[in-house]
Amino acid sequence: MNNAMKQLCLSCTIPSGFTNAESEVYSNVAMTELFALTDECSKVLDVFRSQKEAVCRKKCPLSLLSILPCFYKHPSQPWLFDFFPLFDEQNGYIGAFFHARPFLFLSPLEYVEGKSPHKMTLRQTDKRFNQLECEIIFFTLQRLSRKEVARKLYLSYRTIENKLQSIYEKAGVQNGQQFTDYFCTSGMNQYLPPELLPSGRHVISV
Repeated sequence: MNNAMKQLCLSCTIPSGFTNAESEVYSNVAMTELFALTDECSKVLDVFRSQKEAVCRKKCPLSLLSILPCFYKHPSQPWLFDFFPLFDEQNGYIGAFFHARPFLFLSPLEYVEGKSPHKMTLRQTDKRFNQLECEIIFFTLQRLSRKEVARKLYLSYRTIENKLQSIYEKAGVQNGQQFTDYFCTSGMNQYLPPELLPSGRHVISV
């Protein structure tokens, strides 16, 4: 790894680092904080090492999606880790540059409506709603029908109807548009109920 690459990495303000051909890890201050505060990052590096052969063979970046627990600078939320393999003039692998950033979400419908990507958080912003209500709110904001929400949560259509009526009353709204406006204003549209998340780290591109 040349000095210019090391300097770029170490001076970068986002969490970033690099590994050399021997898989030794170097990181800047922001990434070091992540490593120090949770062992989840080290598990992410383990996944990269297990995929390194495929990354080198395909010469493609590797992206991992992982849930980092809450700590003093960031709420608990999904983070995206990108690894970029580096090669010398003889096509030999010399290491990888990597960085981490909060995962930004944008549904196809939000894209069509001209909205911007937003962070997803696992920290509930409105404590008036219980776990099941939050899950119903999440799926409803994703434009699922009541029948689809019922199937997702293995509940009856009538149960979803009753729960939504209770949610409407708590939020003080009368229709679907007011429902969406209320929860977007309150920030609940960025809340991802942790119970819905798959566990572990997920390779999303290689």
